[in-house]
Amino acid sequence: MTEEILASIAREVPEYARPLEGSFGRGVQRGVAAALRGFTELLRDPDGQGGAAGDVYVELGRGELRQGRTLDSLQAAYRVGARAAWRRLAQASLRAGVDAQALSLLAEAIFAYIDRISADSVEGYAEAQSEREGERQRHRRRLLAALLAEQPPLEEELARLARDAAWEPPLLAAALACVETDRAALQRRLPAGTLAGTIEGRGCVVVADP
Repeated sequence: MTEEILASIAREVPEYARPLEGSFGRGVQRGVAAALRGFTELLRDPDGQGGAAGDVYVELGRGELRQGRTLDSLQAAYRVGARAAWRRLAQASLRAGVDAQALSLLAEAIFAYIDRISADSVEGYAEAQSEREGERQRHRRRLLAALLAEQPPLEEELARLARDAAWEPPLLAAALACVETDRAALQRRLPAGTLAGTIEGRGCVVVADP
């Protein structure tokens, strides 16, 4: 069933229509295998810890952010995989004479499980976004301190700091000082590329192309 699910995902989700190689391939294969294993365990013991492979799906969510994608493709892959699994299980159940009510419950369980692992991936994506934003803010604070230092950095160093902070150096910039308690309010009124932070207890802001 694993190969059938992987083939369905590659066929129906354009972003995944490529060889399952490297970290990408390992991640997709691990996700499918963990889903099948977890769902099987959950069916055997609905009240137990079966299917508790949340870390796999948290990491898949984080991986989507690292690849520069939204969660749309991953969630589409989950839905495609669920449909492929349902087709195979439904066929086997009908051959085994499983009644309609049991089939209905099985379908509900499959898609409830997909909702669960989707939520894990959303959590991972959000965590990665928060970490990336925190890192970006740290780089921006370093850049701000360098720009306002008594000895400005060399051009090469400034370029590196700006690159790390995802900040495009402007032709002109203006520096403002304010009471620290007013800094956040001031920053909200200025363009998105504004650098802001606290230096020696004072609010400091650098505005690009004033």
